[in-house]
Amino acid sequence: MEFHMSSSTKILLVNSDRDLSEALIYQLSLNEKYLIIESYDEDSVFTQINNNLCNIIIINSQPSKLNGQNLTKKLRVGGFKNPIIMLITQSDASNVDNKRTIEADEYITKPFKYPELLKSIELHLRQFERTEDTQYNLGPYLFKPNSKILEANGNKSIRLTEKENDILKFLYQNLKTIVSRETLLHEVWGYNSKVTTHTLETHIYRLRQKIEIDPANACFLITETGGYRLKP
Repeated sequence: MEFHMSSSTKILLVNSDRDLSEALIYQLSLNEKYLIIESYDEDSVFTQINNNLCNIIIINSQPSKLNGQNLTKKLRVGGFKNPIIMLITQSDASNVDNKRTIEADEYITKPFKYPELLKSIELHLRQFERTEDTQYNLGPYLFKPNSKILEANGNKSIRLTEKENDILKFLYQNLKTIVSRETLLHEVWGYNSKVTTHTLETHIYRLRQKIEIDPANACFLITETGGYRLKP
């Protein structure tokens, strides 16, 4: 089951407790950049991962229903490298001390306050963005900003310059938002009086030549009044 808030960040919520699921979905829904994908059992987790590029997984570990530790180990063995946050009971907390045998990125003891979970989500997403494993669904492409590569169907790779990569990354971080030329110039080039909007427009033109089927009629990297946006 999917709850569409935005296509920016996909959170897979693994939880057999329906009451807690409803509460978490409601709270996470307040942040429009999250797309929440729900899974109630271990088997469906791997189905969801195969069908969706999940940015982060939250597991509500329940020893009698869902063994979060075993599931996390299977995910890591299966090659899932993105952050995993596990929600655990007070009685399970003592078993988390030996982090060498547990593969989750963080353990939050229930009951907890929502801001604590949100802070953890944002922290681990930021940390993961700095790793070589970071990748995003970006329209018809798989965007790997740390490698400066866009992968299309058929394993075709499009190499990006540093500035092209930075432009796409910032626009991705602000999906569905019109980013002004001034903001994009500042974020990509910083304070540089020699850089003008013409420089930005030249990079946008070259970027479209690489990623658009018909660069003259862009359907992915869109020019709007006052700026640019990515169409997911």
